[in-house]
Amino acid sequence: MAFVCTEFNETLARSVDQVCSPTYTQMFEKVAKEQSNSLSNEELTMLTHYPNQITWYEGNRRQEIIERIRRTHLKWFNTWLSENYTGRPPYVKWNSAMINILLHITNLLFRMDLGDVITSDETRDTCRRIADTIKRILMFVNESNQVTIDPAGIPLVQQLLQILFYFTLDSELVIYLKSLQLVDLMNVLIRTSDNDDEIHLQAYRILAVIMGEEDIKQLQNSSRIATVFITFIKNVIDGGIRTEGRLHNSLRSLKVLTQHDQIREELIKQEGHSLFLRCALEDQFNPLKAKLPALQILLALAFNKDFAAILKGNDIFMNHVRTLTSSPQQDLQLVSTALIWKLEKESETTVKTVQEQSSSISSSTIIKKQYDIMISYSHNDKELCHRILNSLEKDQLRVWIDSRLMHGATFDAMAKAIENAEFVLVCMSDAYKQSPFCEMEASYAVKRRCHIIPIVMTTNYKADGWLGVLTSALIYVDFPKLGFDKAYQELKKQIGLFRMNNSNSTLIEQDQVQHNPSYLVDNTPKTIPSVENNKELHPVVEYPHCIDMWTKDHVKSFLLDKELSILLLAFEGMNGHLLHKVYDMCQAGQQAMFSSLKEDVARSQLTLALSLKDYLTFLEEIKVYIPYKTDDKLNPTSVICNLM
Repeated sequence: MAFVCTEFNETLARSVDQVCSPTYTQMFEKVAKEQSNSLSNEELTMLTHYPNQITWYEGNRRQEIIERIRRTHLKWFNTWLSENYTGRPPYVKWNSAMINILLHITNLLFRMDLGDVITSDETRDTCRRIADTIKRILMFVNESNQVTIDPAGIPLVQQLLQILFYFTLDSELVIYLKSLQLVDLMNVLIRTSDNDDEIHLQAYRILAVIMGEEDIKQLQNSSRIATVFITFIKNVIDGGIRTEGRLHNSLRSLKVLTQHDQIREELIKQEGHSLFLRCALEDQFNPLKAKLPALQILLALAFNKDFAAILKGNDIFMNHVRTLTSSPQQDLQLVSTALIWKLEKESETTVKTVQEQSSSISSSTIIKKQYDIMISYSHNDKELCHRILNSLEKDQLRVWIDSRLMHGATFDAMAKAIENAEFVLVCMSDAYKQSPFCEMEASYAVKRRCHIIPIVMTTNYKADGWLGVLTSALIYVDFPKLGFDKAYQELKKQIGLFRMNNSNSTLIEQDQVQHNPSYLVDNTPKTIPSVENNKELHPVVEYPHCIDMWTKDHVKSFLLDKELSILLLAFEGMNGHLLHKVYDMCQAGQQAMFSSLKEDVARSQLTLALSLKDYLTFLEEIKVYIPYKTDDKLNPTSVICNLM
């Protein structure tokens, strides 16, 4: 049994020197070529004992040691892999000795989940070349095994996928892996691997990071992805598989996958949340490596309203989460506080939003905000983000930023900052999209109807999923593409244009108020109390009784209130009169209009398709505001009008 070591001693120094010596690579290549069933004592010492000692060292010189080994062996490993494995049959089936020594060198070179981050550009570039080699080998495996992979080649595929998975733990390598377009390759391996559990798990863990929302929709196997992870995690929890480290990696990958709506829905549908609750609640699991990602997954699932209600009604869970808000572990404190805010406080702020935004349109445009800008960002992007912050402050703009990134401890402060900011900068990247904390901030900004400016933080980033939905109709400011100075000028230009347009619209509305006092009375959404069956009062937005009197803001408000935000872009810029025409067109040809609206939504680059349910809901909700027709003439009264 191996034990963790924190002291760098002579024995460990000798192990490092031996592993970095030419003797190590010579002996490795000899064993790999001969495929002996057993190793000599000298081979065991060199190829397993020395690497094992290094693996279990966790002292303050670990990163230095790992970097030395990588500098020594990464290029050699890529050459050895390229020269000995083409991916074409016949395959030499690896014996247990070969698998064992390969496992040891893989742990030293690639296991970034142990904290062995990449610290040099040279190392990262070599990893990219290794990724190229692995892709080439796997493509030949697919070409040569179009029905089922030769069993002799299974260990090779398993090991190569393991290395690719480790690469997904480095943010810059993730960008490169995405550029390799591996999704189809992974999908074929899944199909031809004869349900090999190891290949499926590794492939889905890779896909968890490199897939976009459109990839998941095209694969049409979100159900299978959820099943693989749920089954594996269940086996670990029930004791069928005793590999705690792989449980931690799988929870980490699944946390990334839950950024996709389809995966969230499948996890809820297949009741995977019961496993995540166990990981979060039971003492047997590691607080940071199991409990934390389990809570983060539950937070992501809580964006589903029905599931949020289930969580909120689980007293044991809620009491446990309240306890964790005082945890000495900062990350646990953050996610637990976020859960409390999401499940209990967000509804309160939503009510406040409806109340405030149902006040006069003209008066709302002239309110002076406390901040010019609120910046919503991920810790991974803090360097560029703070450079933007410094430039904004030099230009005398009042900026709110959570510089400590204490999301959980400052959710109330975050909400107040969004409420009191003229602009919200959404700093988009993979890290931003994968963070439920960032999703909460961006979603709240949308609910507050803030003016959002999306900022692209990483090279070639394309927003998809929930982030794509929130920002698809907006103009991005791409800092990596434009360069900092040009992008910053573009950002200031957007701010200036919005302020100019907003100022003009305010003057127009004020003029209308002065010359037509009924302007505010007839057209401004108001809040009235509604009492039903002795329930508590709820704020309800009252719209002008006739749809033709609606402004563009009424249309937006109506779609949001009726949870029809998927139609926002299709109806962008429409007032009530135009929306009335849309309704008439729907009545004249409902099927044709449904198809037309679906195409409009698709062209808007929304990642969710318009459903028949949403279409019918729109028609049902809007019809009460449509004026009656009497003898083929428009009667300016509607169902709502008759109820008044």
